[in-house]
Amino acid sequence: MARALSTTPPICISHFIPLACLPIKFRKVENKIKSGASTSAPKGQKSPFNYVIKALILATSLHVFHNKQYIHPKIILFLYSIYMYTGLELVMALVASLARAFLGVDFEPQFDEPYLATSLQDFWGRRWNIMVSRILHPTVYDPVRRISRRMIGNRWAPLPAVLASFFVSAVMHELIFYYIGRTKPTWELTCFFLLHGVCLAVEIMLKQAFVGKWRLPAAVSGPLAMTFVAVTGLWLFLPSLLVRCEADVMAYREYLAFTEFMKNVSNFVKANSLLNQ
Repeated sequence: MARALSTTPPICISHFIPLACLPIKFRKVENKIKSGASTSAPKGQKSPFNYVIKALILATSLHVFHNKQYIHPKIILFLYSIYMYTGLELVMALVASLARAFLGVDFEPQFDEPYLATSLQDFWGRRWNIMVSRILHPTVYDPVRRISRRMIGNRWAPLPAVLASFFVSAVMHELIFYYIGRTKPTWELTCFFLLHGVCLAVEIMLKQAFVGKWRLPAAVSGPLAMTFVAVTGLWLFLPSLLVRCEADVMAYREYLAFTEFMKNVSNFVKANSLLNQ
């Protein structure tokens, strides 16, 4: 265990604790500066303008929430899917900024513009929730692939490994949603991930069958992949999030609590400043 957590060269305790306790992976900012490497934004880190646009998009969620009874339910689901992505990315960007300021480290990005994916393999493997992908790869995908290689050969070994990874992801999400909503699972989440696992396995098979031959251009495969993600997400994923967990109601309640907390802090600071005058 100690050897698994040890590093060469040794790292300070403020870096070791988050590495040991959290499923994160980060790059050291100091090393880039000392080595004279380029200080440009690392791959996956967005420009401030990109975050401003996403913050403005997320800001419309309150208006949509207060008027959702006048909007078609399918449109509500589609808008909430956009808010979920922009909210997650902004929260992760805030956490990364705090880590950069207080720990002197730069987190690996968790999203890489998933709406620009050119295939399901590109979406799940390189663009969406990269942290989870990097956790599942050594813990589920690689072991299952090694076992499958002995039985069905190296060419088709990735297929059961992909299905196993999506099954584990489905179980993880069912547990998370149960913890949030405290309701019995309805298995839409499991169906969502298994469907994507099967479709991704088929995509890998087709790529291997047509390797070096014909392949859809990215301008066609990208919209097809994102349409599939959007349709299946609206059909199976988001209803579980909103109906079982009432995520929008919970998010609005947390927003009100945070707003009230900030008002109390502001009033406390003002009162102290008046007393000190």
